[in-house]
Amino acid sequence: MTASIGEVMQDCVVDEVAPGIFRLDVPVPFSGLRQINLWLLRDGDGFTMIDCGFADAQTRQRIEAMWKVVLNGRPVTRLLITHFHPDHAGNCRFICERWGLRPQLTQLEWMAANVALKSLYSDDPQLAPRFYRQNGATDDLIDLYHADTILYDTGVELTDDHERLNAGDRLVIGEREWVVMTGQGHSPEMAMLYCADDDILIAGDQILPKISPNISVWPWEPLANPLREFLVSLEQLDTRVTSNTLVLPSHRAPFHDAKSRIASLREHHEERLALLARLMKERGEITATDLLQPLFNRRLDGHQLNFAMGEVIAHLNYMMFEGTVRRMVDRDANIRFSLC
Repeated sequence: MTASIGEVMQDCVVDEVAPGIFRLDVPVPFSGLRQINLWLLRDGDGFTMIDCGFADAQTRQRIEAMWKVVLNGRPVTRLLITHFHPDHAGNCRFICERWGLRPQLTQLEWMAANVALKSLYSDDPQLAPRFYRQNGATDDLIDLYHADTILYDTGVELTDDHERLNAGDRLVIGEREWVVMTGQGHSPEMAMLYCADDDILIAGDQILPKISPNISVWPWEPLANPLREFLVSLEQLDTRVTSNTLVLPSHRAPFHDAKSRIASLREHHEERLALLARLMKERGEITATDLLQPLFNRRLDGHQLNFAMGEVIAHLNYMMFEGTVRRMVDRDANIRFSLC
């Protein structure tokens, strides 16, 4: 049961969701997402913090205010980052300099963050439009992308070095022992923490309530298969969690029963794949852009377009690797798909 400590600051809430585990509800500047959960875990004479929020002055002020509520004069003694995305890694430098820390995250997430800061990863403003044009995007969609996309380097400041987290590492935080697990699909090597004794999973973005984590193909790796990586990660996670697991997700409220949520996420992607198959059967050859409206059925801003296009292509690539879809590239590098 979530026990509120009764502190509300504008639209930011601090809750004690389990003994010694506090949720900091912090806004993010992305349409649709609205907020992120940061975590403070009581850890001896201080606290371990998990994730950072987007790096802007307003977020930092709110984090400082929440520290005053929760820390009660104690320090933050460790910072863990689940993955490289800007709402998770953004204030890395600010937090580490404030408390004299070195961040802990997996090797691939550290590398991804540093590459993204150079606009060479998910946010490449030159490569992305070319890739989307290859997949059928119109001039209007490209203009929308340029107008609305929030680039990675506007919201992330990293330290010069880090400490590596590895799958299987065991971390003692306060009176609990946590095992580090990693997941793929949404990001390269997302870190999750599981406490078997109390059956609590700090899930990052690997499992979210009510919404599915974005699973995207990015322009620099057009033949990636992140959906398969995500589904394999869910299978592995399903062997560890239970129907009673308290899941602490990075977005929206904590919830119980990780197994049911994992089953729902699998079902969601099975439904998406079935829908794509039906559409291709009806229409024949098709581009990824042709599938945006049927899959998302709402107005997308330019930032959301980035993720929507990537997610459509992720499902098409999955079907290609499963042998049910053919990917065709013409002499002008335009890409179309059809059923085999």
